[in-house]
Amino acid sequence: MNDTDRTEGAETTPDAAPQDAAGTQAEGVSQPPALEAGPTASSSSEAPSADSTIPPYAGQQQTGQQTGQQYGQQPPAQQPYTPQRMLESEARNWSMLIHIIAGGAALLSAGTVSWLVPLVLWLIFKDRSALIDHHGKQQLNLQLTVLISGVAAVVLGLLMLVVGLAITLPLWGIYVLYSIVISFVAGVKANNGEYYKIPLMIPFVR
Repeated sequence: MNDTDRTEGAETTPDAAPQDAAGTQAEGVSQPPALEAGPTASSSSEAPSADSTIPPYAGQQQTGQQTGQQYGQQPPAQQPYTPQRMLESEARNWSMLIHIIAGGAALLSAGTVSWLVPLVLWLIFKDRSALIDHHGKQQLNLQLTVLISGVAAVVLGLLMLVVGLAITLPLWGIYVLYSIVISFVAGVKANNGEYYKIPLMIPFVR
């Protein structure tokens, strides 16, 4: 009897060991927790926040659009400078002064530096009045003719063995006197608003 019991015990012992091991492994593996549907359902049923539903103010939209346009657009091109037109009465006064001052400068300097006066005044006001532009050119051409004729008189006189100076210089002096007189005449014409053309001068500036 004892031998039989031992034999049966030995046969049943290997089967019991795998069962215990399987049970131990089953107990060691943790089951995944069940999904809770309560919070998910409640979160999906909640109303959206106020920030996501309220549109931005119209001013904020316009500001954003303007900012985007400013970054995408180039600054407008600058307009060319246009001088302000001068009144007719003021233009007449300046036109007259160009002739009067130039005539006085020709009398004091014998026509050597009198061309500076019409040149400066013409450059300043020529774009503001057509009358000043015309009379400035006329007086400038007259004084340049005086200057160049004076240089020519000296050169020709020297070429004629200095004796020619007795002829060329008096002739040039007569032309200087002519330029002074005609300058005052042109000043009166300019004050009347006339586009007077001075005779007997070379039109260097047109």
